[in-house]
Amino acid sequence: MAAAARVHNTANNVMNSAVQRAALTAVRECDEDVRAMAEDYGRRRDLMLHALAEVPGIHFAEPEGAFYVFPSYDIDLPSVQVVASLREHGIAVRPGSEFGARGEGHLRLSYAASPQSITEGVRRLARGLSALS
Repeated sequence: MAAAARVHNTANNVMNSAVQRAALTAVRECDEDVRAMAEDYGRRRDLMLHALAEVPGIHFAEPEGAFYVFPSYDIDLPSVQVVASLREHGIAVRPGSEFGARGEGHLRLSYAASPQSITEGVRRLARGLSALS
């Protein structure tokens, strides 16, 4: 029941009317702004992927949507424990286990941040994972 409730909540939550109106305005009137933001997120994604490629023990596929990377790690610890340890290094990420059983051994990283924050975040991630090895 708990798993079914999780799926139900995810699939059936609706956006409030203000968000729906904003989305409609974006679709109708903001092509240039949306394109510019998509390009900016593409640059942020590339920055994060290039930085992550230098972190030993991290493996990932290029994201196809949103603004998240879902890398796996080589450390033999549950993702909740890895996340708790990473917090001690000043980084906040989500444990992959929150996204289902196949997410265990992964972390969810967001690149919806400034380029400086992305660079510093990956640096801290590398330092935190190195401390766990």
